[in-house]
Amino acid sequence: MKGYHIITVMFLWSCAASTENTKDDVRAVVAGILDSDNNADIERVLSYYGDDAVLMPPGKDEIRGMENIRRNYENIFATSILNLVPEEQEIILTKELAVYKGRTKGKVVLKSESTERMINDKFVMILESDHGTWKIKTLIWN
Repeated sequence: MKGYHIITVMFLWSCAASTENTKDDVRAVVAGILDSDNNADIERVLSYYGDDAVLMPPGKDEIRGMENIRRNYENIFATSILNLVPEEQEIILTKELAVYKGRTKGKVVLKSESTERMINDKFVMILESDHGTWKIKTLIWN
């Protein structure tokens, strides 16, 4: 009986460890895309998105598909300098999906005016597992 308890504890511990590793993978996507944003690295930014990704910016129509997402980021990087960091509030995991809820904090400098705007936005990122790699499926913010 004692051996059974040891095996059960080891199994539960391994499940918890793999969940935490997966959460760390999700955190890495969030940190990575914001670092890419801050460095205006369009190719790296796009590498975090799935092919059928959707952006849902406030006050605008949905932005669907990689080419439209590319154009959106080209416009952002042409007009702004970003300095943003994530603040995690919650991560929810299933086998194939992850939901990251948090805040984006920092500043955006508009190149044309050299004006600085402080950012403290809420966002929800839905990620989908693509052969073991998390890819952004939907990104919603305000």
